[in-house]
Amino acid sequence: MVRKVMQKRAKKVAVNELVALARKGTHEKVLGTIGKEDRGKVLDIPAGTGALSLKLKVMGFDVYCCDINEDTFELKGVPFKKGDMNKRLPYDGDYFDYIVCLEGIEHIENPFNAIREFARLLRNGGKLILSFPNYLNIEKRIKFLITGSLTRPTNPLPFLGGSTLDLAMLHLNPITYTTLKFFLEVQGFFIVDIDIEKEKKKQKFLYPLVWLIKLYTFFWSKRQKEKYWLKETLSPNIIMGGNTTIVIAQKREV
Repeated sequence: MVRKVMQKRAKKVAVNELVALARKGTHEKVLGTIGKEDRGKVLDIPAGTGALSLKLKVMGFDVYCCDINEDTFELKGVPFKKGDMNKRLPYDGDYFDYIVCLEGIEHIENPFNAIREFARLLRNGGKLILSFPNYLNIEKRIKFLITGSLTRPTNPLPFLGGSTLDLAMLHLNPITYTTLKFFLEVQGFFIVDIDIEKEKKKQKFLYPLVWLIKLYTFFWSKRQKEKYWLKETLSPNIIMGGNTTIVIAQKREV
């Protein structure tokens, strides 16, 4: 099922053009960020068709690709290994300078394992760039209040008895920024920056609700604000952010 979905998406453009499976604007933001860094070894996981990897290679990075679905990968001339982020990845430790994981962490059964593996694979001081759905913007918060769900429910019947690959296109873990931050810090990362793929203009009509939330929490004690990480979760790039949150984290020097 997943193979058919990916193949249909890949046929929407010309044969020689690699399809970017991430949301529009995400690749551009990530390339703008990593382009400022010294060149080094980059792991692109999940690599999808190889669209981002191609751009990283052109920029001068030494690119390695990994994905659970090897049939989707189309880029030639770049090392590729099949790997499952729920398990141990097929690389030696302390090998990469950068890892880019775009819109992958929410598709796996064990995101904590993925972060643990990224920490193992990155050298000290190496950087991890992650993108995932922004479940904490004001629009998503309202939808959660109404529906009680962070993401649209999926009918399980088509997936009965399915493999991990069959489930790989689903949002199995609607992971939020606060949960991801906990995972990262436990594994020895610290967050350098938070970005978005693009502005969500229609949310401007919801700004009065944001103002009310900020007014309500204004009277909280400093301890309460720090306890809930309000400085970050009420920051413009999250509460007024787009559909995607981009987190840049760095592995601490040991």
